[in-house]
Amino acid sequence: MRFFAFALIALIAISCVSAQSQADLDKFKDYMDCIKKVKEPCQTTDKDCLAEQDKIEECSQKCKDDNASSQSDALSCVKKCTSTNKDVQTWYDATIACLSSSMTSFVLTFAIAIFALLF
Repeated sequence: MRFFAFALIALIAISCVSAQSQADLDKFKDYMDCIKKVKEPCQTTDKDCLAEQDKIEECSQKCKDDNASSQSDALSCVKKCTSTNKDVQTWYDATIACLSSSMTSFVLTFAIAIFALLF
């Protein structure tokens, strides 16, 4: 009987690990699909726009580097990065929305997996 209980628990654990890996892949695919739909804000000849885009990307990278241990802190920091260029800000907001939606789906998937393990 103990062997069967152990085997059942092992099968459930393997299923959860496999499902979590697939969920991660799906989350990444959804994020990449969302990012592909976001239109680039600057023309290659618009130096001011490109400078603003570089500035906001540097702010974002600094947030990620400074908060490497906490995704939620990094996301909060990244949301505070702004640009004076309306097109760049619109592009950045759309990019952050893609990231936020993928984080939400990951948290939901993780919560469902934990709930399934507990009950």
